[in-house]
Amino acid sequence: MRRTAILTVATLAAAAAVPAALAARRHGPRGAVYLVGGGVESINPTKAMLANHDFFLGGYGFGSGRVGNVVAVPGATDALGNRYAVGVLGDGAHSRAFAVSDRRHTVVFSQIETQGYFAAYKQGPFGLIDIRRDAAAQIAALAAKHAGAPAPTASEIVVDSDHSHGGPDTVGVWGGVPTSYLKLVHDRTVAAIVDAWRSMRPATLSYGVAHAGVNGEAKYPPTDGQDWILSNQFSDDPNNQTMDDEVRVLQARDPKSGRVLDTYVNYASHPTVLGSSNRRVTGDYVGRLDRAMQRSLGGFAMDQVATLGREQPADRGCPSMPKADDSNPTKALCALDDYAGRVLRKVKEALAVARPLTGKPVVAMNSYLLADPATSPVLAGLVYAGQVVGAPAGRAPNAPWYTGNVIGTTYFVGRIGDVLVTGGPGEMYAQIWQKVRDTVKGMRGYINVGTAGDFLGYLIAPLEAYPEPVKRSFLSGNNVPSPVDNDNYFFNVSHTFGERLTCDFLRGAGDILAHDAQKYWSTYDRCPAFTSDLMLPPGQDTTFPAQPDLSSVLPHM
Repeated sequence: MRRTAILTVATLAAAAAVPAALAARRHGPRGAVYLVGGGVESINPTKAMLANHDFFLGGYGFGSGRVGNVVAVPGATDALGNRYAVGVLGDGAHSRAFAVSDRRHTVVFSQIETQGYFAAYKQGPFGLIDIRRDAAAQIAALAAKHAGAPAPTASEIVVDSDHSHGGPDTVGVWGGVPTSYLKLVHDRTVAAIVDAWRSMRPATLSYGVAHAGVNGEAKYPPTDGQDWILSNQFSDDPNNQTMDDEVRVLQARDPKSGRVLDTYVNYASHPTVLGSSNRRVTGDYVGRLDRAMQRSLGGFAMDQVATLGREQPADRGCPSMPKADDSNPTKALCALDDYAGRVLRKVKEALAVARPLTGKPVVAMNSYLLADPATSPVLAGLVYAGQVVGAPAGRAPNAPWYTGNVIGTTYFVGRIGDVLVTGGPGEMYAQIWQKVRDTVKGMRGYINVGTAGDFLGYLIAPLEAYPEPVKRSFLSGNNVPSPVDNDNYFFNVSHTFGERLTCDFLRGAGDILAHDAQKYWSTYDRCPAFTSDLMLPPGQDTTFPAQPDLSSVLPHM
């Protein structure tokens, strides 16, 4: 008996050594050593901001339900607006940042947990362009005094919003927020980016992917222990079957100890676990997933939303409180944590197959200006006259952001090792990501950041994908007239924008990977229609003057 016990202990010790050895092989000296860091700041509104009942949440309904955004319409419901925040749910909303450097260049990924965020604002220098430039300037000042990682340029900083439908309406389509809150978000997001840079330390990086699973898919039916966590809004449309169904993970570990330092996740699902009955500020499942990853994996963690167009969370709810609605904070947190837990299991599946980035460390990032003639009357109406109907869209109406009918915005293309990174200014359809993947072959991974650099609604491509979104924006799934059944077409910039963005991504991939803008761009026969963007140099989007500060004149939009 004693001999058996001794053998069992020895066997257990040997078994434990196997994963340790594998971990050392996966994350040890063979992996390229980068510099990696993370930072986080709360962006919860103050009690004073909530006190006037004019701090609105975004994503459900339309407008504030108040004429001129001031006088309430009698009997206004959530469908009409008036969804102002009554508090903060759990730990609320945050801005996070994840920085990676190869000691020659530094790139930063940052995310703001609000419904959407514009490149530039009417009220003043609080937009994503300002955040990127101000963070770059602060880091440059620090880098000049202290040896360490190189400072990123504004073009090397990617900032998006997580599109939480329980997040503050920093877009203004649902009533908006006080301008003082935009300044708070600006300041805290800059601080998170600077903190990420300050905290960088040597680390190996491993990359892994897990299959998310899409409701009803035949290719990957769920087996024991598996789970479908995504659903396709147009699952019955043959032209819209492509989904970004990956959970992509980059994990940084200490090169000597193997300890987890940072975990970055890129996953495509709308943060719509909670419905319109929730009236408390939250980053939706994204923020709760970050908390869960940090508790389970250790270190800093950040989930950045990916290809959001048509992609929704599957099977939302709280199993222990199925009859309660989301106005109950206990039920709401339960639902968020339940879905976050399901995503976390996919993250762990991705980590189980993750392999280190090897060879010479390399990071790079370019941002670009994209200009496209906007054809959406909804967009123009909201920017120029939204205040009248209680939807005071805050996007700047001046050049280059809106000139006549031409809208200017930002897109990003970069790399971390042999992982290609793209980022676009809205809720992209997965066909855009897939076209890049199919064209730029040979990369280990293809990260895609949604709502990056700006927030312009749905970005539909190719042209063949339009019929169903058009139909469903006017008719329900049963072909009954229903102009609010689906907003994909109403909030679509133009019929050309998605194709233009696809070509722009291919241009950027050529720049980053081959120093040849036309290497991939020239292989897609629709790209010559968008030659004008090809002529714009990298970083053009960061060269324009900051917006004048009108916060005293426009205290609430």
